[in-house]
Amino acid sequence: MKVFAIIVGAGRGRRFGGLKQFVEFQGKPLLVYTIEHFEKNRYVNSIIVVVPKKMVAETGKLMKEYGLGKVRSIVGGGERRQDSVLNGIRKIGNARGIVIVHDAVRPFVSQKLITRGIKLCQRYKAVIFGMPVFDTIKLVKGRKVVATVPRISPYAIQTPQFFDAECLMKVYEEIDFNREFTDEAAMLESIGIPVFVFNGESENIKITTKQDLKILHYFK
Repeated sequence: MKVFAIIVGAGRGRRFGGLKQFVEFQGKPLLVYTIEHFEKNRYVNSIIVVVPKKMVAETGKLMKEYGLGKVRSIVGGGERRQDSVLNGIRKIGNARGIVIVHDAVRPFVSQKLITRGIKLCQRYKAVIFGMPVFDTIKLVKGRKVVATVPRISPYAIQTPQFFDAECLMKVYEEIDFNREFTDEAAMLESIGIPVFVFNGESENIKITTKQDLKILHYFK
């Protein structure tokens, strides 16, 4: 069974104010920290990296510089997340196995979580991780509360997300691609494919703003 990891780093970083995936921490780009976790995992066979089109050549240089030999392809992203992931999937072709989709700016994903996700995916076909949310959640528009979310075990979802390759490719063929999805799991949900959620790791943070960079010092 082959395992492919698609590292999605094609965002423009509007909230961050720049390409956060290439920001250096202790002399190394965040993107490289992230990819190294999948490079080291013994179950991962191939890595596809998706970055802004203007950064494809530069990313290739970084992969060579840091000896990331499992990186088989570096491709330009699209306008939306689902477009970028599709560009990565196209590099897999019709191969069978497991596809992992992970945010380039989650640099602290653990080996334990990656391996656990792969093994769970063999059984459940579509596996995601998240952290249970115990606070009261309210939907707000223009500072006005629109609704209070019922306490039905909400989860703050993380990446990596794990999918049977054939299942994921089928989804891309069947969904209404004009509709925008926030993650790949939502695409499966939209056509009735079961997605199974397991507890993630609190350390698996996503770097979204410049303030988040301060958190890095507590984890390294």
